[in-house]
Amino acid sequence: MIAIRDFTRSSSFRVGVLLTTLACIAIVLIVYFWRLTSSDLFISESNAAVSAKTNALITLHNNLGIEAVIAAINSENPAPDTSNARSHDAAFNNLRSFVALSKDNQIVAGNLSSVPLVLERHQGGSFNTAEIAITHQNSDSRKILHQALMKEATLGAYELYVGRGIDDLYSAQWFGKTFSWIIVVLLCTLSVLSFAIAVYVVNRINRMSQTADKIIKTGSLQERLEIDSNWDDLSSLSFVFNQMLDTIESSVNNIKSVTDSIAHDLRTPLSRLRNTLEKIEDDELRSETTQEADNLLNMFNSLLRISGLETTNKKEGFCETDLTSIVDDVIDLYQPLAEERHIALSSKLQAIEMFGDPNLLFQAVANVLDNAIKYSPINGIVNVELTQTPSRIVLAVNDAGIGVGEQEIENLERRFYRADGSRTSKGNGLGLSLVSAIVKLHDGKIWFVHDPLMKGSGLGVVFSFKC
Repeated sequence: MIAIRDFTRSSSFRVGVLLTTLACIAIVLIVYFWRLTSSDLFISESNAAVSAKTNALITLHNNLGIEAVIAAINSENPAPDTSNARSHDAAFNNLRSFVALSKDNQIVAGNLSSVPLVLERHQGGSFNTAEIAITHQNSDSRKILHQALMKEATLGAYELYVGRGIDDLYSAQWFGKTFSWIIVVLLCTLSVLSFAIAVYVVNRINRMSQTADKIIKTGSLQERLEIDSNWDDLSSLSFVFNQMLDTIESSVNNIKSVTDSIAHDLRTPLSRLRNTLEKIEDDELRSETTQEADNLLNMFNSLLRISGLETTNKKEGFCETDLTSIVDDVIDLYQPLAEERHIALSSKLQAIEMFGDPNLLFQAVANVLDNAIKYSPINGIVNVELTQTPSRIVLAVNDAGIGVGEQEIENLERRFYRADGSRTSKGNGLGLSLVSAIVKLHDGKIWFVHDPLMKGSGLGVVFSFKC
């Protein structure tokens, strides 16, 4: 049995899909942000702002004259304190946008202390950038604003400089690209890991389920979960599961050992007791007591036989067997008993061969057919069918007898269990337990059907073997 047959319906897969979906959404947003930063949009907007500012000052000059331009520049861009070099340096280092008006290479308005010197110009698509330098009035050193957008205009005898430093924009652009790629790689890794973990968890759960199912089907408590790692919780669970199986196996073996010892030890004194009962002179009393002794001996023999089949798993007698011939022999054996009780015993058998123990298969079919006839009323119906599908061999023994309640079906394979309707009949409740052990020895399955012939009552016993 596989616990999670459809991987897409497992909770691990759904968690993996959720994480991957969120990661994909994040990747899309990051790629959008990356393209946004790569498209120089922010620089283009800064260039547009510089052009707009320049055009506004030119228009102001054309309409109101140079004095209005000087007043506007000074009101928006106060001149730096040129007497304090440290104050000037701090102002310049924090400078983002600048406006300066000069006459005869002397600044008359704006937030620059000297006329900007263009060291190099660069073509940047729809805009131009320049590498400029500004000299402090009280110092011979030059302060270089590496990259800037700058517009120049002549206003009569004056020169207008309007610009915007873009070093910070380029730094932000580089950081955005680098950070975006790092996040994309991390999210892709997260997606792969989430699916890998989902597959790992599902495979481990299925492996645990298959081991547990094999134990249930075969009754072998010697199976153990394979532990190939010790870092995950499932491996720890597998270790605990194996410890539990060790304890259960030990307890079951102890119980079976005690039961087998009791059955074995009591069989000899019971045989002696039966021999002694044979000496009773009263025929009726001798017959009743020896019959009870025989029932006890049969019970202990059945217990030992079941225990042998379940614990030793002997397959020495297995060979290619004509299953049709075995079933037909069992029907011939019970046909006189069926006719004596006026029971219609019919069969529909296909020619089928399988690998198995013919003696054990004969006993299993005989036990089931004996129960079907024993618990069928006079003029009852018993039907035996043997068919084969592409993958399974199916043997069904159906009757319309007293049957059992649907709630009792799950207990029919238990040792010594007898349904309420069968307690008045002879038996020890071990027949179907022995049948179940034989079927499991052949790697088959057995199940029971309530009212298989649709007569209002009855029981169907179905064997299923692999082809």
